[in-house]
Amino acid sequence: MNQQQILRLPSLWLAVLLTMTLLACSDVQKIEINSILDARDQAVSNSDIAAYSKLLLKDYQDHDQTKISVVARMINLFSQFDTTRMQSFDRKIVLLDDDHAQCEQSYHLKVQRGGVWREITQREQLYLIRTSAGWRISGGL
Repeated sequence: MNQQQILRLPSLWLAVLLTMTLLACSDVQKIEINSILDARDQAVSNSDIAAYSKLLLKDYQDHDQTKISVVARMINLFSQFDTTRMQSFDRKIVLLDDDHAQCEQSYHLKVQRGGVWREITQREQLYLIRTSAGWRISGGL
């Protein structure tokens, strides 16, 4: 190795370490986002409006929908059915920056009333914002 190659070696290691650190940060953020989205499935499956509401950004505003209107829609859904089950899958999370993310996923929703089950499968695109309390759903519902 010549002197010029030896001088480049620390720069290469620094670049590798920086890349690994950035990847580790994005992995942690994606784990946190997956946790929020899994908690949404659980809240819907348990008809737990309080848990569901906590997952939404306080100032949720998307296509004329506010947090209040989204929560009201879910209260209505829960009141119409004896049992509700939700499972999301095929999730793809994209970190737009340190505090904003987009998730595309499919979900399977099963509802039961009077012993009769109905089900739908749909694809959705959700938006999330990181707050001091963690990631919250900010759009797409």
